[in-house]
Amino acid sequence: MKVPKLVRDPGPIQTALDLGISRRQAMSLAITALGGTALAACSPGSASSSHVTLNMWGFADLSKPLVRQYERAHPGVTIQTKISDYDASHQTLLTALASGNGPNIAQIAIDYMGEFVAHAPAFTDLRKFGASSLKSKYLAWRWNGGVAPDGSIVGIPTDVGGMAIAYRTDLFKKAGLPTDPAAVGALWPTWEDYINVGKKYVAATGKKFIDSGKAVFRAESNQGDLKYMNAGGKPIHDTNPRIRKSWHDGVAAIDARLSANVATFTPQWDAAVANGTVATLIVPAWMLAQIEQQAPRTKGKWNIAVLPGKIGNDGGSFLAIPKNAPHAKEAYDFIKWLEAPTQQLALFKENNTFPTIPALYTDPAVTHLTNPFFSNAPVGKIYVESVQGMRPHPIGAKDRIIENQFENGLGRVDQGSQSGASSWTQVMSDVKRELQG
Repeated sequence: MKVPKLVRDPGPIQTALDLGISRRQAMSLAITALGGTALAACSPGSASSSHVTLNMWGFADLSKPLVRQYERAHPGVTIQTKISDYDASHQTLLTALASGNGPNIAQIAIDYMGEFVAHAPAFTDLRKFGASSLKSKYLAWRWNGGVAPDGSIVGIPTDVGGMAIAYRTDLFKKAGLPTDPAAVGALWPTWEDYINVGKKYVAATGKKFIDSGKAVFRAESNQGDLKYMNAGGKPIHDTNPRIRKSWHDGVAAIDARLSANVATFTPQWDAAVANGTVATLIVPAWMLAQIEQQAPRTKGKWNIAVLPGKIGNDGGSFLAIPKNAPHAKEAYDFIKWLEAPTQQLALFKENNTFPTIPALYTDPAVTHLTNPFFSNAPVGKIYVESVQGMRPHPIGAKDRIIENQFENGLGRVDQGSQSGASSWTQVMSDVKRELQG
């Protein structure tokens, strides 16, 4: 029988808030406090002992053909997904974990992984299921992103976001620019060269060259071996020369009127991609599917060239299991199967999510893979070369918080409400506030 309390327990989140701590810090403290306890009994997937329903929360839907394949092979298992917007999905997970709830499987983007790894006790240590034996199969720097300082394995890497430049061959031709991928890639060995090509395009056509200034910043800042944190976890956003250079180039692209000022995956972005408003897009491998879905009538009008600097990564995710989530073993079995070489290859062919397993990088099924939508561009070869020379940067618990402030700052420049210098000053102030809050 449930006995009512005379005094309501405010819980760890409200207690922290009452002490003047920010909501994000309150959630962080609550996650730490709850890390050693079981999830609430009403957590998804706990209703039946004979049939297992695995609920996954994330920002990208699972492959329906692969899910059906797994369910046919495991008739007692059903996979369900709840998909939210990128930032919202992580905030929902953070809130759920802080209150002792959560899904069976959580998809966590690499941008956020530092924050969740910092709360490793809130997740199942996948070593208990033998995940340590999988390490040698994956890109070392991607695998290590899911490992906590104490050695616990929080998540298994799903894909890697090698980068390239997609460009409209029809629009390049009208502007008097070359259209052959090798010739196009030779136009921009550096980001300054990329911007200069954009200036020529805008002068010839009067149209925009890129979707936003922050796209340049994000791609270039992701190419270094340091970004917002040093190896010791100290913030270096204000002193890292690559961040300053990436900001300068993002602002330069805006000031040269190359930017259409459309945020990725908004209706405005979808329309710009479909209508030829922009001539180039900086495309991690996974973004190719977005272009195909949002601009189907542009098939054959795109091609793909190498990125300025050639190497780089943007995106990719991990699959994790919250601490004591019901059916953790079944959840791990599904994750292990989904991220095995055969399924990673199928995912790359189906929706361009690039594998995290290097053994596939010499497989002809990858190296010879072309994409008809993008004029039969050799996407396998391009993205293999993009990630093979990667020097990964440390990702800290505050990386996404810092990134948001830089993106907001470039958004203000793109909107014309601030100059690059003024916005930089505000970004430094905003980041300081967020790190202290």
